[in-house]
Amino acid sequence: MNSKAHRALVDSIEPARCTELAAALVDVPSLTGNEKPIAECVHGILRDIGVESSLQEFEPGRFNTIGQIRGSGGGATLLFNGHIDISFAGDEAYLPQVPGYKPKAVVKDGWIYGMGVHNMKGGCAAYLAAAEALMRGGVELKGNVLFAFVGGEIERHAVLHYQGACFRGGGCGTKHFVTNGGIADMAVVGEPTRMVLVTEHVGSVGVRITTRGKPAPLRVASHGDDAIQKMRVLLDLFDEYAAGYNRRHEYKGRRSTVHMHSIEGGWPYRCNRVPIFCHVFLEYRLLPDQLVKDVPLEVERLLGMVRRKHPEIQFDVEYFVTLPPHRSESGSIIADRVRAAHRSVMASSPEEGVGAFYSDASHLQAYGIPAVNYGPSGRTITGKENWDPEVGEHLSIEDLTATARVYATLMLDVCGRSREEIGLTGLARG
Repeated sequence: MNSKAHRALVDSIEPARCTELAAALVDVPSLTGNEKPIAECVHGILRDIGVESSLQEFEPGRFNTIGQIRGSGGGATLLFNGHIDISFAGDEAYLPQVPGYKPKAVVKDGWIYGMGVHNMKGGCAAYLAAAEALMRGGVELKGNVLFAFVGGEIERHAVLHYQGACFRGGGCGTKHFVTNGGIADMAVVGEPTRMVLVTEHVGSVGVRITTRGKPAPLRVASHGDDAIQKMRVLLDLFDEYAAGYNRRHEYKGRRSTVHMHSIEGGWPYRCNRVPIFCHVFLEYRLLPDQLVKDVPLEVERLLGMVRRKHPEIQFDVEYFVTLPPHRSESGSIIADRVRAAHRSVMASSPEEGVGAFYSDASHLQAYGIPAVNYGPSGRTITGKENWDPEVGEHLSIEDLTATARVYATLMLDVCGRSREEIGLTGLARG
């Protein structure tokens, strides 16, 4: 197929079809831990468009969907990885009651609204639209196009009494995939980057810090020991500590962050008791040049600030999330080919940057698969950067279509040529 035919194939990807695919995915609720229905939905779409597909169970009742367009041999295997679980069910207390938080697609004025369309069913829909265009065009590839639509990616983590499948995220679907036959030469992860090429991103470490007290009824409260009052000392110092952490760590214009994302203390149903425990939960965001093993040193710095004022206060510490940063793939073949595909479709070079989010690219990289993030979502209707909490999840149909065309161009470029032609060395896989 010549370049003119390639262009015609790419241009055949229509906004209406991209919208239809995205809406179909949004309309299947898929909270972490309940991925089977959406995995079956994707499996059905892949089979309908002629792509080989199978379901891969990574935990009882939880599935990835694995698709493949097989090449004739001698080319690279290009992986498109994307998660199919979503951030909210839509009925959680205090969520805004707007379409962007509901698992039901609403299409209006060039935008799609609905839970998951931003993160990252829009990217998954773009994969499907690109694959459909290749199948419709009858393209013969040398390499293989591999798809891993994975569950268990959303950052939901088991801690204390929060246990079970719905608290096992952080990449468990992708980790199962790469340890059970998931082999590729390079990968794209279509997280919501606003069509920015993200070649490296932050890591995440979750920490629980606990104070303990002694029980007593309020009539003799002085006999007890109030765990919440102990924790107040740490709370009062936390902003100062967090600002210092931010100042100490900088990388390519980004700074590390640590934030307190949850507090639990005492028994809400025992109004007349001195609280005997208090937990605070922190998340450290690690820049690509930071190490997970350095976080305990940072926690000790925070606790040291407290002990200097109140040496009698004791703390328990637990680490319940350890997700390393994604190291730079800026000089990789996949980064270069994404740049070329973006230029071909958009007639300009993509923006590039360090991601402030975590993705499965880290897990792929750990197993020797160079990966970059490049996805359609992230532009907002209000102009806010990446996300507007009042609107919730939404996606520009224009961006969705353009990204699908970039993906199709990338498939034709990487998998339409031999390994040597794209700069890979070593034995070819047929």
